[in-house]
Amino acid sequence: MIKFFRKIRQTLLTQNKTSQYLLYAIGEIILVVIGILIALYINNANEKRINEEKITTILKEIQIDLVTDITESVSLFERFKRADSIQDIILNNKYTYEDYKFGKTEFLELYYDSHEVQTNGYDNLMRNIDNVSEERKTLLKDLKNLYVVNKSYLDVSNRRMQKTVYDNIDSYYKQKWAQQLLKGNWTDEAIDYYRNDLSHKNQVASYMNDYRWVFRNSQKFRVNAINAYKAIAKIVKNTDSIPDIVSYVVNDSTLLDKLKGNYRLKESTGKWVNSIKITVDDGLLILNSERLSNAKCYFLKNRMFYIDDMIFDFDKIESGEFFMTGNIEGKATYTKMD
Repeated sequence: MIKFFRKIRQTLLTQNKTSQYLLYAIGEIILVVIGILIALYINNANEKRINEEKITTILKEIQIDLVTDITESVSLFERFKRADSIQDIILNNKYTYEDYKFGKTEFLELYYDSHEVQTNGYDNLMRNIDNVSEERKTLLKDLKNLYVVNKSYLDVSNRRMQKTVYDNIDSYYKQKWAQQLLKGNWTDEAIDYYRNDLSHKNQVASYMNDYRWVFRNSQKFRVNAINAYKAIAKIVKNTDSIPDIVSYVVNDSTLLDKLKGNYRLKESTGKWVNSIKITVDDGLLILNSERLSNAKCYFLKNRMFYIDDMIFDFDKIESGEFFMTGNIEGKATYTKMD
């Protein structure tokens, strides 16, 4: 091709066709410019495609982190629920002398629990922020809220609980009977402390208050993580393979119909509202009471839902009852009125 153009130039020059040569030269320049522009376009298109593929890979990495955090949040719910039941036993003196003497009790306030957020994918995205397209930048606000705001609240709750546990451990080792108990010997003095000492009850109550905040902030993170996962799936056009755990709604309309209705307080420990009305909106339970106004109740697992640090257990809904716990005020059972 180069030889062909060179031959044309030589022919025009030898024939003294200057005007035609100038036109030809201009045309050749235009062709070169067009060629450069086409090459630049192809190069930019390839670079954009490479960047898109890279960001897509990073977004999928974030989705993996989100599933890990959502799974951890559900697992923490199980642990919190168990701790809450042990708290009830301790604070209401349901452990007997023999339970302690023969090692049938469980400690509570000495065990640290937390939800440590996975940030590898988000950190990677921030390092490649200049390569994010305008379309995908719509994700940044929600991701920043999740990994900066929500995570900061969760980190504070984790540290608060950690400090409480360390303080409790320090207090434990100051007890005269601590060394004997470490050897498995329950002295009468140790049993009396765990059954009757007010400072121990206060430790348990303080521990559970910190645990509630970890649980509460973990569940807030979970809801926003689910929203973020689905937003990413929509952007990367992969909405057909969303794991079942990435959901806080119920698709079982039969179950939802059973849950709807007006409920009255049957029995409780502490002060609870006298009645609750439950409706359904797009797979979510909507609660109204003296204290709640159109409050969204999110699905956890099985027949359990939550609002903030309150857990709603509808395991016995066939008998027209549901159980409510996790609130600092205690526990309650509600029965259906209609």
